[in-house]
Amino acid sequence: MKIRINQLGYTCGMQKIAVMCGELSETLQVLDEKGNAVMELPVEAAPVEIWGDQVVQADFSALTAPGVYTLRCGSERSHPFPVAQEPYRQCLTALVDMFYYQRCGGEVDERAGVFTHPACHTGLARVYGTQEYMEVSGGWHDAGDFGRYIVPAAKAAADLLLAWQWNPGVFDTPGLTPILDEVRWELEWMLKMQRADGAVYHKVSCARFCGMIMPHEEKEELIISPVSTTATGDFAACMAMASRFYEKTDAGFAARMREAAKRAWAFLCGTEPILFRNPEGVSTGGYGDRSDEDERLWAHVEMAVTFGEEQYRAAAEEAIRQADRRHAPLGWGDMRGYAVLSGLQLGGEAAELCRQWVLDAAQELLGRINAYGITMTERLPWGSNMNISNDGMLLLQAWMLTREERYRLGAERQLHYLLGVNPVGYCYVSGFGSRPMSHPHHRPSVALGVCQPGMLSGGAASGMMDACAREHLQGQPAGKCFIDMHESYSTNEICVYWNSPMVALLAGLTK
Repeated sequence: MKIRINQLGYTCGMQKIAVMCGELSETLQVLDEKGNAVMELPVEAAPVEIWGDQVVQADFSALTAPGVYTLRCGSERSHPFPVAQEPYRQCLTALVDMFYYQRCGGEVDERAGVFTHPACHTGLARVYGTQEYMEVSGGWHDAGDFGRYIVPAAKAAADLLLAWQWNPGVFDTPGLTPILDEVRWELEWMLKMQRADGAVYHKVSCARFCGMIMPHEEKEELIISPVSTTATGDFAACMAMASRFYEKTDAGFAARMREAAKRAWAFLCGTEPILFRNPEGVSTGGYGDRSDEDERLWAHVEMAVTFGEEQYRAAAEEAIRQADRRHAPLGWGDMRGYAVLSGLQLGGEAAELCRQWVLDAAQELLGRINAYGITMTERLPWGSNMNISNDGMLLLQAWMLTREERYRLGAERQLHYLLGVNPVGYCYVSGFGSRPMSHPHHRPSVALGVCQPGMLSGGAASGMMDACAREHLQGQPAGKCFIDMHESYSTNEICVYWNSPMVALLAGLTK
């Protein structure tokens, strides 16, 4: 298909832009289910070269009547797509359900269909370099592997909490997993990872990645890797933030999180940076970092918002003034964006600095949007679809602050890319669209020979970081560096913290 559209469709009033290449004519036709042309639009734009193709954009936003349609231009046709009031409801449900499927330490029951499995990883874990053992069951398997890592866990939990904050009503729908219940499963595990002095262990996993087996079949020793200040900062921030969401429904749980946040923050403030690298003999995901300044910033801000005490406010306000405010990233490697979003609640100069920070960052993103609607062209990093969802979240926040439609339209284009308006023509969410990603680097899916639904692929990655990518994608431009094979972990793995910003993006766009 050389006419790329959002394969899940569009709401009636949404901007609708197709990206087209191939044997085109000067007229774009919109066909109904019977093949009748219900609209004809001129194709006037000059072609733009991007990722090896000459493409044109066609705006068919005038199509607002509910129905199922196909676009035709010359000899090219699009996949059929709906225009409907709520075209993304089932996808949002599946994206949230993914977190239940990823649960560790408890039975995943018949709700998961063939992906049901008994409780896994329930044995005691050994603290690296000692003979001390701890009970750290629970949480979510991070990705296609079964490790559990504090740094990305904090991002995933924060995204889901923001999704609920932005649009709680959408999560009250029958059949949709109660999102605060699901986030609590992760938070309860995170609490177990805190040391008595307030420091937080970086991760728990086996020493190496296992084969393509089900989670309860991984029987190697569980190892708790050493503490880091990145994990401790993220933990303090996430616990302080989360406590505000549970205070009305479970004051006891909220109090536990507040107390844990205070101990983590105290350790953080009294400690020089401890940056994580895998210890000798451990080769699972590292989630290392070059700096912990962004984690400290986020922790200061969340503590100030939650507690309001002078020591926390002073630390937050000074950190905001000293921060690099050119960008507001929402990735696990740079958490400044989360500090900014919560900093809007501080009031006074700090809130105004955060407001301008959001708007400047959003404006910069809009200035970089390419023909496919995303902000990256020359290089796409591992997990590029996370970055695209993150950009959508930031643009949504700018729209919420200003109600300027350009920000909302920018956020919508991030969604359209993920669901089909991209140079490889995939819907990057498994189980959805006319051409869904179907062979993820995800152990249960490979073990069972069935693709678990509702998972966002990492997407195109131009670095050729696995053997499969190097074999099949050499010479491809950045946007086409994707292959739907489970062996390509650098382009087609899944992660809880890739699903989570897409949940927030969809929640915000359906507000």
